[in-house]
Amino acid sequence: MAYINFKNVTFSYPENPAMPALQDLSLQVEKGQFVVLCGHSGCGKSTLLRLLKQEIKPHGAILGDIQLEGQSLLVENSSSKGIGYVFQDPENQVVADEVLHELAFGLENVGLSTNEMRNRIAEMVNFMGAENLLHRKTHTLSGGQKQQLNLASVLLMQPNVLLLDEPTAQLDPVSAREFLDMIVRLNGEFGLTVIMAEHRLEEVLAVADKIVMMEKGQIRLEGRPKEILPKVWDSSEKPYVPTIPSFYLKVFDQGQEGCGVGASSEVPLTVKEGRSWLRERRDGSPVYGYESTESTQLISEHKLDKPELPPSEPIIEVKNLFFQYDARKPSEAILKGLSLNLHKGEFYTLLGGNGSGKSTLMKLICGVSKPQRGKVIINKRDLKRWGRQELAKMIGYLPQNPKLYFIQDTVGKELQDTLEQWGLATESGEKRTSDLLNSLGIPHLTNKHPYDLSGGEIQKVALACLLVRQPQILLLDEPTKGLDPVSKGQLADILLELQSQGLTIMMTSHDVEFAAKYADRCGMMFEGRITSESSPASFFKGNFFYTTMIQRLFRGYTEDVVTMEEAIRIWGAR
Repeated sequence: MAYINFKNVTFSYPENPAMPALQDLSLQVEKGQFVVLCGHSGCGKSTLLRLLKQEIKPHGAILGDIQLEGQSLLVENSSSKGIGYVFQDPENQVVADEVLHELAFGLENVGLSTNEMRNRIAEMVNFMGAENLLHRKTHTLSGGQKQQLNLASVLLMQPNVLLLDEPTAQLDPVSAREFLDMIVRLNGEFGLTVIMAEHRLEEVLAVADKIVMMEKGQIRLEGRPKEILPKVWDSSEKPYVPTIPSFYLKVFDQGQEGCGVGASSEVPLTVKEGRSWLRERRDGSPVYGYESTESTQLISEHKLDKPELPPSEPIIEVKNLFFQYDARKPSEAILKGLSLNLHKGEFYTLLGGNGSGKSTLMKLICGVSKPQRGKVIINKRDLKRWGRQELAKMIGYLPQNPKLYFIQDTVGKELQDTLEQWGLATESGEKRTSDLLNSLGIPHLTNKHPYDLSGGEIQKVALACLLVRQPQILLLDEPTKGLDPVSKGQLADILLELQSQGLTIMMTSHDVEFAAKYADRCGMMFEGRITSESSPASFFKGNFFYTTMIQRLFRGYTEDVVTMEEAIRIWGAR
């Protein structure tokens, strides 16, 4: 008998009974399995997870049955206290004003003794390396730090099942790797059953026992990663195949001589497996001829870099910026003499660890916060001389938590209100809005409440509300957070089209693959400053963590390949 069993489950939300969020879905999860759910934003992943946690299950009509160890979770008074849940949006889970109080909150509610609470918290804080956060105010934490806090709070309750709704969406590459390693340890060493909904599949597929691909509330494919990925590749969902297996399957499709690919070969999931495949010989010849100095030089001659933008005047100048949230504690300064120039028509991506100050810098540039020292100059005018409405028309700012900007009860009303507020409620404005919704793939969401949308859908709607205003500068704080691979491609197309029209774009991101492919220039935040800036080809070259999977794959062979498109061109695929 399966540990967790979904039996022909159909679930509909009250506002849309004709379009079920889950439709005749059946899924079995064995005890101790690590299961990854993937699929388009709004395909039902979060709904499936929430139905397992009865205390937060969505309101609606349900048919079928959901069982845990043979006991139905749908009967009255059923309990899922052995199930821990980490939300998609970390803001939804934090309840206390201090980290220590947040950790103790759940333990106090179940009546543990003070001594046992201290033991559990001490053990968890040491396990997660969170000693420096223990006495911080929760509102000063970054989105990624809040997500780590939420995981710690859930694990303190010692659940048997852990449900994770896109837990790495707001984590930098190092923190995401540490977070995933922690989940793998809990799964492997303690037998914790893990069900994770995730869009960032680059590293999670290698540790999963089962992949479940969902589409429109149904399961399209399920099975072991190496069995599933070739089927996904042969379908219309190629963007869901991560970089390493995607490169392998692309070359396999092209049938390049000397690839070392046989019909019985297994798809590589990790850099280690990919590099092993690259070393294989076919007919006694090394793949790529990597053992030949001449071949390595040949690859280097194919260096593919993005063309540099012609020189232009800076549209944003940040000079010697200092900022701290608590003026009484100068040792906790977030920005320490930061300077930055952003040129008109540039696509600039800022990377860095959680809590390094990326979001803070965004808020200072658009006037949401004020620095203690330093200047921000927009279009050759000091920020202090800009009127609030004038600045808001010039700069479009998408925050990490776009829910804060929604004031209407439907997406359609939100967009209409935005058009009216900015004097754009004309025939051309409404057509532009319609075109934008179609480009983002969200015209079907106009009658939905913004808070009822998935994380990826919320990002798209917030971006639509921003773009209909036609700002000259876009500040996007982790815009790819919560987006599935197809939606990322749609976002990239829109941003590149806007850039071609002269729009200046600055975004913060933990998505190095997106930054490497589309940015003109990348910068790294560290210790309150931007410590390095360069084109993606130079920026990601030689990095261990802040780099792409393809660059890791080719490390030691050539340092000039950053994106898969470059690798395919060098390989010679047509």
